[in-house]
Amino acid sequence: MADHNLHLDQEADETLIKKVALKDEFAFRALFNRYEHKIFNLVYRYIGSYHEAEELTQDVFLKIYKAAKTFKGKAKFSTWLYRIAVNVCKKYKRKKRLILRSLDEDATLASTKIAREFCAPESTMPDKIFKQKQKMAIIQNAVDTLPPNQKIAFILSKYEGYSYAEIAGIINTSISAVESLLVRAKQNLKKKLMPFKERGKI
Repeated sequence: MADHNLHLDQEADETLIKKVALKDEFAFRALFNRYEHKIFNLVYRYIGSYHEAEELTQDVFLKIYKAAKTFKGKAKFSTWLYRIAVNVCKKYKRKKRLILRSLDEDATLASTKIAREFCAPESTMPDKIFKQKQKMAIIQNAVDTLPPNQKIAFILSKYEGYSYAEIAGIINTSISAVESLLVRAKQNLKKKLMPFKERGKI
């Protein structure tokens, strides 16, 4: 059994997903182990909640298992996987907004998260660590306010290190559209973060 798992770990993604289409659970486990951390990071940066990111990561891989037969190999497996993850994130955000019936949900959740984290007595958090956490929270809050496509393009480029061509494949658009999304995302972030920079917060 150990030799079988080692063999699967060395197989290409495209080979494994074909086996998953035949309900090979060992192949599915190999893909899950290979991509779980990367998908979790993507989902967490988009959603902003550790617990929700864990659940949505499970949802992504459940969809992969059920949709394995639809993988045709026209794009790399990783591109196909990330595309599904992005769609899961966007669908979850839309559903959550409908439930809360508030277009301001992102800003409200971010404010609540920041308040909860920074209302602890200063004695429990060294000043340097406090300032670093505050800086990261301010930046994450600004990223959270970006329009969905700008946000996902920025996360894939800045945090995941994907090329423009790879991002274009994941969100199903052109390279020039990705370039435009990233330019606008950076412009929007600059506007959002400028007041904090002027006050020495970042």
